[in-house]
Amino acid sequence: MKYHLIGINGTSMSGLAKILEAQGNQISGCDIERAKSKEKRLKIFQGHSRDHITKDLDGLIISAAITPSSGGWKEVERAQELGIPIIPRSKMIGRLMQDKVGIAVAGMHGKTTVSAMISLILEKAGLDPTFLIGGELPKFGNARSGKGEYFVVEACEYARQFLDMRPKIAVITNIEEEHLDTYPGGLKEIKKAFKKFVRLIPQNGLLVLWEEDPQTPWLAKCARCKVKTFSLKKPWPGLKLKIPGRHNILNATAAARVCHELGVPHKTIKMVLNDFNGVKRRFEMKGEVNGILVIDDYGHHPSEIQATLAGAREFYPKRRLICVFQPHQYARTKALFDDFAISFSNCDKLVITEIFAVPGREEKRDVTAQQLAEEIKKHQKNVVYLKTYQEIVDYLKKESKSGDLIITMGATKIYEVGEKLLQDLGFRNKG
Repeated sequence: MKYHLIGINGTSMSGLAKILEAQGNQISGCDIERAKSKEKRLKIFQGHSRDHITKDLDGLIISAAITPSSGGWKEVERAQELGIPIIPRSKMIGRLMQDKVGIAVAGMHGKTTVSAMISLILEKAGLDPTFLIGGELPKFGNARSGKGEYFVVEACEYARQFLDMRPKIAVITNIEEEHLDTYPGGLKEIKKAFKKFVRLIPQNGLLVLWEEDPQTPWLAKCARCKVKTFSLKKPWPGLKLKIPGRHNILNATAAARVCHELGVPHKTIKMVLNDFNGVKRRFEMKGEVNGILVIDDYGHHPSEIQATLAGAREFYPKRRLICVFQPHQYARTKALFDDFAISFSNCDKLVITEIFAVPGREEKRDVTAQQLAEEIKKHQKNVVYLKTYQEIVDYLKKESKSGDLIITMGATKIYEVGEKLLQDLGFRNKG
C-alpha cells in the first residue's frame, strides 16, 4: 500500500509512518518544517503542495490538526478530486490495532510515561511489542514495529480520537477537564466520551483504573470486562525509581498492574521500572553548567504543573526553583485560568511568556499571558512576564546563580530557552 502523511513531523504521525513503513508500505509525507525523520526510506517534502498527491496513493493520512484553515488542506482537496481515501490518523491506528492485542493508555495525564513503561517491560520480557507513544525513548524513539501480539498505543481524547482505537486492554490514568475546545460541555461531555471508550473493550478484555480518581466507580460500572485498579496507597513492591514525583510512582504502578495481568514476571517488571530514565520532554535533564541545572517538562495542564513542581521540590529540596512556563492554547488558558493561578506554589520564581496558539485551530484570543501573570501574583510575588524567548534567556543569564534549578514547561518549543541558556553559559553536551 502507498500512503502520504500530512504533518509527518508530528510526534504521533512520525511514529505511525515508521510503523507503516516497517510493515512493508510505501510512505511519503510533508510538513512545514524540514524533515526530522531518521528513516531514510521515507520520502518527506518540506511545505505543502497539491503536487504531493498522486493518483497511485491508496490513502491520505491526516491528523486532527489538519483543518480547512491549515496549509495542508490543499492536499486534502486534491485527494478528494482524485477520489483518494482520506484517513484520520486515529482511524489508521485503529486498523493496525485490529490485527494485534491492543493496549490503549488514556486519561488526561501520564499517558506517555505509562505507555512507555508498558512497552519497555513487554520488550524486556521478550514479547516483541509494537508501540506508538507521544514521546521519545533513548533506544527506540517514539515507535517500534514488533512481531509479537501486543500493540501499545497512547490514546488521546482530543476530538474523541481515542474512540477510533480498538483496545482489548485499556488504562485510564484519570479524568478531568481538558481539551475544552473540543468538549464545550465540560466534564459532563468528557465523561460521555470516556464511557464510549470503556465500552470498546470486549468482555474478555481488561480495564485498569486509578483507584483514587472520583470518576473510577462509575467508569468501572460501565465496563463489560474485568476491572483492576492501581493506587498510591499500594505502590508496586520494590519500586526505587530514578525519576522523581509521586505521580511517577503512580504511573509505574499502573504499568506494572497491566504487565502483571499479562503474565510478565515481577522480577522483570521491577527491573525495567527501576532502570527507567524517563521519556524525552518528561522531566528531561537538559544539562548543568556553573551549578545551574536545567530541566524540561511537557506539562501544560494545572494538574501536571503541580505534580511536576512538587516532584522537583521533593527531589531537589535545597535548590532555588525557577519555572519558565508557556501557556498552550487560548481556550485552555481561559477555561482553566483560576487553576493555573494556583499551580506554581512550589517554585520560587516564575516566568510567563506569550500564549501559544496551535496552527490550524481557530481560537478567540480573549485572554492574555499578562493577565495570567497578574492573577498568579495574587498568590505569589515573584512572577515576571516576558514576551520572547530571547528576553527570557537574557533575564535568566542575569538572574540565575549556582544552586538554581530552572524548569522550562509547556507543550511548545519552550525547551529552546533552556538549551540557549546552557549554550550561552558555556555548556557542552558530552552525550
